Amino acid sequence: MVGDGQGLASLVRMRHATVIIGFALAIAACAYKPGSYQYPSREFVGQRTTVGCLDIAVDRRTDMGSAAVLGYTFGNRCDGPTVIDLAWVNVIGRTATGAEVTLVPYDPKGELTVLRLDGRQAGSEAISYPAPESLGQLCVDVASLAHTKPAQWLCFGNPEALAMVTP
Repeated sequence: MVGDGQGLASLVRMRHATVIIGFALAIAACAYKPGSYQYPSREFVGQRTTVGCLDIAVDRRTDMGSAAVLGYTFGNRCDGPTVIDLAWVNVIGRTATGAEVTLVPYDPKGELTVLRLDGRQAGSEAISYPAPESLGQLCVDVASLAHTKPAQWLCFGNPEALAMVTP
């Protein structure tokens, strides 16, 4: 009988180890892979670049009235946490007359703040930037998202304005 009990205990330990290994593999499969711009349920749409530990994609979405909208998708390519700051990212708009306007995110509840994105994780957010008038161009310093220098600007035309001009 002693042999049967030891065999059962061994079988339980093997099964437990198999469950732990399976769980670890499932977690690893969900981890962000550096430079892949892919993460389950997150599509990295727009212009892509790397800043420090962040792989970032930014796209200009349809304006909401005179407010320009940017979509941000980001993945942490490092093993440790990194900073992502959507509250203080530098965004500049240019009007049809060429005037530059410094933009701040629409955040009436003060929810935007500096966040720490865990290693190998990803996230996304869409932010609107109210402007005094419709903007022909929108530029974002993606380096400011990660509190790094030098500036790394990505610029976007207004797809609605282009659609109105195109015959």
